[in-house]
Amino acid sequence: MSRKHFAFATACLASCGLTLFSVNLKGQETKADPKGGLPVAAAGDQVIIKREATHIEPPHKYKVTLSLEPVRSVMLTAPFDGIVRQADAKPNSKLQPQADIVRLDTTIAKLQLVRAEAALKAATFEQKLAADKDESHKGLAQARVDVAKAEADLAKIHLEQASIRTPFPGELQRLLVSEGQLVKAGDPVAIVVETTKMKVEVPVERSAATQGKTMPIKIESAEVEAKIDAVLPLDAKFGAIRDVFESVASAVLLVDNADGKFKAGQTVYVPLIPRQPVAEVPAGSVGNLPDGQRKVQVVRHMVVRDIPVVLMGSVGLNRLFVSGAFAEGDEVIYESSHQLGDAFQLKPASPAAATAGTGPGAPPANTGTPAKPPVGF
Repeated sequence: MSRKHFAFATACLASCGLTLFSVNLKGQETKADPKGGLPVAAAGDQVIIKREATHIEPPHKYKVTLSLEPVRSVMLTAPFDGIVRQADAKPNSKLQPQADIVRLDTTIAKLQLVRAEAALKAATFEQKLAADKDESHKGLAQARVDVAKAEADLAKIHLEQASIRTPFPGELQRLLVSEGQLVKAGDPVAIVVETTKMKVEVPVERSAATQGKTMPIKIESAEVEAKIDAVLPLDAKFGAIRDVFESVASAVLLVDNADGKFKAGQTVYVPLIPRQPVAEVPAGSVGNLPDGQRKVQVVRHMVVRDIPVVLMGSVGLNRLFVSGAFAEGDEVIYESSHQLGDAFQLKPASPAAATAGTGPGAPPANTGTPAKPPVGF
C-alpha cells in the first residue's frame, strides 16, 4: 500500500460523535496545505476526526416518473352515431388547420338536408299564399318559414360534422377508429397534438421559481433550458419530497420544440427528485470538489471516500439533507484535523482505542457545533 493512502488513526463508534485520536508511529513530518488550510494527511500522521453513523433513505421513496407532453392536446369525438367511411390519416403525420382526419357516412345527413330544404321551400310558398290574408295568417306563415329555415341550417351543420377535422395545426398522435367501424355520439376517434412546444410539470424550490425565468432540466441525455410558464401549489404526486426540502411548489415548464427534436413521452429528470440515496448530515461535513460539485467524506470499511452530493433542504441551522452514492454503514466525517484524500486508509492505533467511548465511564459525546470545512475539504 502506498504511503499516500495509508495512515494510522483510532476508531470508535461513529454514532458517538467523539473525537478520534491517532498516534504518529513513524514520526513523519506533516505536509502543510499549500492553500493555507488544514495540513494534508500523510502516512504515519496523527489524525483526529469526528464522524457519525449515516441513516440513508432509498431514492425510490421519492421517485416520480416525469415525461414530456405536447403543449396542446385534444381528443376528437364522433358528433353522432354513424359508420366510419374514411380513416386513412397516419400517426405522426403533420396536419393543417381544418384538415379531415375521419369521415363518417353521410347518407342520412344528406337525406335530412334534402328534407329540410324541401320543407323550407313549402313554407315559403305558404307564406306567399298568405300575403293577402289577415295578420294572424301572415304571422303563422312566417313562423313556419323560420322553423323550416332553422331545420335546414341544422341539417347542413349535421352534414358538415360528418367530416371530423383538426382544430389547429399539429400532429396526429393516435387514430382510434378504422374504416367500417360503428361509432356512437361522443366516442373518441383521434388524438391531435401541437408539438412546437413541449411541457412538463416538475417540483421546484418555491424561492427559486419565478414565472418567465428558465431552469435547467435533463431530457434523457440532453441538457436543456426550460421556461417556467406557471408556478402552482405542489402536486400531490410530489408529496414525499416535502420531507427533504423546506418549501416546494410545482412548476409547469415549456421546452421549445420547433425543430421537432423532442417527442411526447421522453423521460425528464430534475434535481429535486433524487436518483441516489438521501441522507441527513451535519452542515460542516459538506465540502467542495475541484470541479465545483459538493461532496461529503465518509469512512467506509476504514477507508475515506469522497461522495459527490446534491444539496437539498436544511434541518435547522446545522444539518441538511443531501443525495449521493451512500451505502449502508457509511460514517460521515464532520470534523477533521487534516485534509484526507479519497481512498485514504485508516487503521486503529491500538485495540484499546478501537473501543474507546463505548464502555462505562467513557467520556461524553461531543455536542458542539460542527466546524465549517476549509476550502477544498
